[in-house]
Amino acid sequence: MSIIVKQLSYTHPDREILFKDISFSVQENRKAALIGNNGSGKSTLLQIIAGELYQTTGEIVHSSQPYYVPQHFGQYSDYTVAAALQIDNKLKALHNILAGDASAKNFSVLDDDWTIEERATAALSSWGLEHISLSQTLENLSGGEKTKVFLAGITVHEPRNILLEEPTNHLDSLYREKVYELIGASRSTILVVSHDRHLLNLLTEIYE
Repeated sequence: MSIIVKQLSYTHPDREILFKDISFSVQENRKAALIGNNGSGKSTLLQIIAGELYQTTGEIVHSSQPYYVPQHFGQYSDYTVAAALQIDNKLKALHNILAGDASAKNFSVLDDDWTIEERATAALSSWGLEHISLSQTLENLSGGEKTKVFLAGITVHEPRNILLEEPTNHLDSLYREKVYELIGASRSTILVVSHDRHLLNLLTEIYE
């Protein structure tokens, strides 16, 4: 199993229980949707699986850490594009080495990933973001551009587990189709929160 949720509960800081004792699993290479009424806790559950929030009780088991594409971006406004792509530390280490700092720490952080900058730039270009630099912040990007930045990270990291929250929101028809193609071709384990019926029809399981 790639993603296992065991008796998960979440209580808001005001002590209101959002959900309780949720258990399910998504098998390796399967693609599942998480659906439910607005406010039922779908986004919160996805953030807990991603490690962005902490559950009140229960356990999450991953075969590998999921890559998370969020829907709401306010908390990421101060992030650079590189930070959103989770490559900022590697880029810093790479630039330090190229500038002459051959410390063991830099080589450890880079982990022989010498093409990280080129791969990230190519991934952004594939989502129509060739005009965006890795060093700029997300603050002034449109909603669609922010979504595409996070989607580009899938190409950069090739994760085994992917979490997608409303990934086709803010995208035009061209890039919605690109998301559908990505999901259809992917061999990763994917868990999606979405209201996009076309996207839901591409998935192997629906969890309500």
